[in-house]
Amino acid sequence: MRVEKPCDFGGGLLRHACGREAISECVYCGHPFCERHGERGPDFTDACARKRCSAKLRDVVAHQEWRERVRYANATSVCAHEECLERMHHQCSRCRLLFCSEHVTQVTVVYNDVQPPKKDFALACFHCKDRRKLWNR
Repeated sequence: MRVEKPCDFGGGLLRHACGREAISECVYCGHPFCERHGERGPDFTDACARKRCSAKLRDVVAHQEWRERVRYANATSVCAHEECLERMHHQCSRCRLLFCSEHVTQVTVVYNDVQPPKKDFALACFHCKDRRKLWNR
């Protein structure tokens, strides 16, 4: 993908933007970045070096590693929460893994793609519930 705009990292109050040739645009904030101010991730998950964006990229990688590590418990009908040996009963609405009643909780989900925004409830595992703070910013 060719990016027409230069890197705008660092531009802010009384500071000049980088201005180097951009190699990609951030999938989280949409800003163009150069090789020095961003990271090209797998499956086109390119992220700039801004704190929020790089934190989201690190979180996605860690979440994928976690899912790979715990998903095998579900193959034996066991809760996907690490070190839990209870039978699985409920599915997390985010990661789609199965958990026992003790390792899921009800969360409020807001759908902003409809007007007025609609609130609903869903089940989420503790791992996905903890990640919401980062993704809601």
